[in-house]
Amino acid sequence: MPTTGTTTGTTTETTTEPGTDTDTDTDTDTGPAPVCGDSNIDAGEECDNGANNGDSAACTSECKENVCGDGKVGPGEGCDEGPDNGGETCKDDCSVPSCGDGNVDLNEQCDDANEEDADECTNLCTAATCGDGFSQEVNMEECDDGAANGDNAMCTPECKANVCGDGFAWIDGGEECDTGKDNGPGTSCLENCVLNVCGDGDKGPGETCDDGNTMADDGCSATCMLEGCGDGEPDDGEECDDGLNGDQDDGCTDLCQAPKCGDGFEQASLTEQCDLGAMNSNTGACTLECKDAKCGDGFIQENVEQCDDGAGNGDDKACLSLCVTAVCGDGKVQVGVEQCDDGNVNNQDGCTNVCKLASCGDGFMQAGEQCDDGNMESTDACTNACKTATCGDGFTQQGVEECDDGNANPNDGCTPMCKANKCGDGILNVGVEQCEDGNAANGDGCSSTCQFEEPNEKVTKGALGLAIPDNTYNGTIASMACTTLVVNGGGNGMVKDATLRIGITHTFVGDLGIKVVNPANQVVTLMLSPGTNETADDGGSYIGDSANLDAAFPLFFRDAGVTDAETMGDTSTNTDLVICKDDFRCDYKPNPGKGPGPNLAAFAGSMGAGNWQVCVGDNYVGDLGTLQSAELTVVFNP
Repeated sequence: MPTTGTTTGTTTETTTEPGTDTDTDTDTDTGPAPVCGDSNIDAGEECDNGANNGDSAACTSECKENVCGDGKVGPGEGCDEGPDNGGETCKDDCSVPSCGDGNVDLNEQCDDANEEDADECTNLCTAATCGDGFSQEVNMEECDDGAANGDNAMCTPECKANVCGDGFAWIDGGEECDTGKDNGPGTSCLENCVLNVCGDGDKGPGETCDDGNTMADDGCSATCMLEGCGDGEPDDGEECDDGLNGDQDDGCTDLCQAPKCGDGFEQASLTEQCDLGAMNSNTGACTLECKDAKCGDGFIQENVEQCDDGAGNGDDKACLSLCVTAVCGDGKVQVGVEQCDDGNVNNQDGCTNVCKLASCGDGFMQAGEQCDDGNMESTDACTNACKTATCGDGFTQQGVEECDDGNANPNDGCTPMCKANKCGDGILNVGVEQCEDGNAANGDGCSSTCQFEEPNEKVTKGALGLAIPDNTYNGTIASMACTTLVVNGGGNGMVKDATLRIGITHTFVGDLGIKVVNPANQVVTLMLSPGTNETADDGGSYIGDSANLDAAFPLFFRDAGVTDAETMGDTSTNTDLVICKDDFRCDYKPNPGKGPGPNLAAFAGSMGAGNWQVCVGDNYVGDLGTLQSAELTVVFNP
């Protein structure tokens, strides 16, 4: 028999039992489409509890099973932040972080998942600290009464048991005081934390004595003050006692004695002029008779008088009227003893203070002499011309100088510092050494004789007398005085390095600029208006250092030079200073300022053979000079 089933809506389905071949299915949809919340689980829905659906229910408002991680707090969940679960406010399993869960969450200092307060983390998830009310051995606490901790408490603010000597006065515990390590004899608090008081036998602060009692008239008063002079009562050994009233000439001094010379108080009643007490002396400022010491009293006052014969003093005597012993320099020539006596102790006039006629070598420095050591030896600190030995005086001072050729030329084997110039000393002997690398080793580019190890060529021009045009420099080579040096070449023809030795006579070095031009017209500026910060290489009126140049003291330029060219002459406070000659600064490394550069290494890799130019320009009016010499050394790659 057919079974007919009817469902909500307008769909009718008829099914024939097996054995029949008739199947009739008629579908007619005349109602609304299925929706979430109709209590039917339709296609695409995981659940549908009808009116019980909700974001906090087992089936969400979207007909999805409410699960941890969907962002909706469902049954059994304490929180749900979706993809943000696992953070500080919601765990991966949708439970709310809490103290004791073993995780250090927001606002927790720690979380050890136990309820023990005596370990490093309390059951409130705070780090164990002194004052939290829990005694933690891990913090070496002996006690912890929380807010009850205190100076005057059983447990100190440091969570230590309050004991005598810890610096905390536990008054309620029987201590009278406690100054810690300062407890002890002579202090306000004794070793057993008892106050130091008068009569305890220990002389404390403010006490001048403490004899263990508070009795008077036993040498220590009832207030622990020494009894004696000044207490108003004459005691044994006192002649009087007026209570130390401060009047030393009223018949009783503050020493409780009758006034007398030597008591240290000047008393008019005794016609005393002075009284220094125990310091009274016939050799001092106050004599034993309490009189002011003076010349003619017959007593020699130490550090004041040389002699004092009393009435026997006189300008014709052994002791002069001013109590000075008659000696050379008193203006009286002693025949047979003194050569002269001009009455002074000036060794710089014609008569020395040993009454000898002045001369070099007499041991006294006179006018025109810088020194006088009493001998005619020129190799010590004072020459036989009575001049102070200095580097450059032509005399080699023993133990001080290695050499002294009498000049400041740094290029003649003896440096301006009077050191023998030798290869490897780090000081370039200009004109002798081509290079100086501070050692005497070979194979490093500078040989053991301080010559370039690579092929090199030196071209020199001297006695040029080439006038430097005044105030014409405008930044171009054409505005400069130039000399041409022809280089033949060497090695593989390519430049590795270059140096320049140049002699210029000119006042006011700050006006000048120096440039080198290679055969390919590449320009390197070695110096430009030293002492000023020019804004451009345009020949503007830049006023630099005022020192001068002298061609007899040429400048040497190399990239390893000792002195920056921009500082040339900057030590000068004297416009007459000659660079190299007077300041011994001859070895310079280029500083192009605003000019092309940066140094001689810029020529490296260029072809060296051909015409090189050395040029000098003047950018300010009023100071003239000449280019006198140029020595160019070009080093080639092998």
